[in-house]
Amino acid sequence: MATPEAPLREILKSISFTRFPLCHIDPFFVPEPISRPQLFVYPPTSSATPTTDVECLRTLALLKFANYEFDLHYTSEPNSSPNAQLPYLLLPDGTAIDNQHIEGHLSLGKEEDNVAYYALAKHGLVPAAEYLVWVDPAGFEGIGGRYLAGYSAVARVGLGWIRSSGVARKLQWGMAEYGAALDGDVIYENAVRSLDSLLVLLGEGEFLDGEAPGRLDALVFACLNAFLDAPVKSPVRTLLTQHGSKYKPLVDYVLRIIEKHFSEIKP
Repeated sequence: MATPEAPLREILKSISFTRFPLCHIDPFFVPEPISRPQLFVYPPTSSATPTTDVECLRTLALLKFANYEFDLHYTSEPNSSPNAQLPYLLLPDGTAIDNQHIEGHLSLGKEEDNVAYYALAKHGLVPAAEYLVWVDPAGFEGIGGRYLAGYSAVARVGLGWIRSSGVARKLQWGMAEYGAALDGDVIYENAVRSLDSLLVLLGEGEFLDGEAPGRLDALVFACLNAFLDAPVKSPVRTLLTQHGSKYKPLVDYVLRIIEKHFSEIKP
């Protein structure tokens, strides 16, 4: 039995679509081919390291520790990455790897032995560094706000408020001890307790992960550098740099890594 669609179907079969050739339009922009992976990070806010952002510097350190060949590029636009976060790695075949999957791409092997210390740094140092950059008014003006330099003044105000509020909410959700109000003093106190434990772990050694730097070194180095290299003061920076500080071995540790792995990269 014929269906209502049958006549239309027969008509379509009789049409030769070769009579309607497609018009090919060349793309307006074709990116230049790349021969090496490209790492995109926030630009530096000072001259000591290629970038001050903790996650960008942590990833950069991992690549350097793994002797990974790549080119470094600066951007203030996180939306250019697959997950709207910096850093990200662009491969020669066009694949873009977000910051959450770069470690897997490096195939660093088994997890480090210092899992507890890694968790300690994530709980104590990372929140303090994020608070300094994005929530603390002086820190935001000196660091976080500069990451938004590519936007108009009005956009910087709006984007800065969104980022600052988001970081503050994340810190409150992840750390119940902060209570209803985000307390910067408590955040910095947690960071100092982490420093005490890391100081014991470092001892007389060159790296925290043993004879060669690893994931823990990349994370701790990035966090400590944020405090030391920031153009604003913080309680953590004061403790690290004051005369006769017991934390001087950690400062020397940061300087060793910069000298050994970043001296050829000019911000």
